[in-house]
Amino acid sequence: MHISKSAGYAVHGLIYLITKSATQPVQISEIAEYQDVSRTYLAKIFQQLSTARIIVGQRGITGGYMLAKEPTKVTLLNIVEAVDGPVMRRHCCLGVMGCEVRDHCTVLDVFVEANTRFANYLDGITLASLVNKQMAFNPPYAYKKTRAKK
Repeated sequence: MHISKSAGYAVHGLIYLITKSATQPVQISEIAEYQDVSRTYLAKIFQQLSTARIIVGQRGITGGYMLAKEPTKVTLLNIVEAVDGPVMRRHCCLGVMGCEVRDHCTVLDVFVEANTRFANYLDGITLASLVNKQMAFNPPYAYKKTRAKK
């Protein structure tokens, strides 16, 4: 039950993508600048989102990225798993391979249940709902870190 920094950048990048334009591609350099993150790093993340068919890339001078499907059809679980891999795992928390009690381990059962609830929670949150919540704060919101004045 861990969400990486990369998955966080993916979610924020997709929110920016939607709020910037629903009909025109947005360049990765623009999204990276807005998030104050390396273009190369964000490009790798967006490639994973493209492989998962969450976004589609368009080449050329006016190219960039667009959502591949409606924001109501993309969940946080889709995004996190595209970047971090499967959320659902059934493995020993102690790292014991071939554990004799694995099929009857109450600790493992509790962790699997927690993981299932976590995955179900993420699957219930759509990109559209995140955009709506974010826009209610103070559109347009900025990611850029405020630098301390000297």
